[in-house]
Amino acid sequence: VEHLRKIAIKTETIPGLQFAKQLKRTTDKQQLAIAAVQLAEGLPAKGIVVITRRGIMADFVSNCRPFSTNIYAFTNMSQSRRTMTLNRGLFPFRIDFSSDPEKTLQTAFRILKEREHFHSGEKIVIISDVLAQQRVDSIQIREIP
Repeated sequence: VEHLRKIAIKTETIPGLQFAKQLKRTTDKQQLAIAAVQLAEGLPAKGIVVITRRGIMADFVSNCRPFSTNIYAFTNMSQSRRTMTLNRGLFPFRIDFSSDPEKTLQTAFRILKEREHFHSGEKIVIISDVLAQQRVDSIQIREIP
């Protein structure tokens, strides 16, 4: 198992055949995912945080194949978390969403610090379509508090 882990870690650093450059950009969510990955890679950000219910936005971000930035998806649905474990470079977590979007983000930040060893002041890109009462897609640049 340790040998397979080393192989997986090594192959993840190889950019591959760059299929992500030919992604179809037919929906607003796909465009948003591409923009979030480009932003995170250009900063560079420590991670891309996706707040999602069903995991669709996380799937789009994972399809973009960020080369140097991991994706951390937060959902309030156990089934979505299990499904997202199949995505490349994506680390899913199940949390309870608050009616206050900032509380949801603070919970995600706390988990990143505790489980993924993020540090205060590190930049992250947040992409979400569930952080508002209405259907609002957004990308944010934040620092871990």
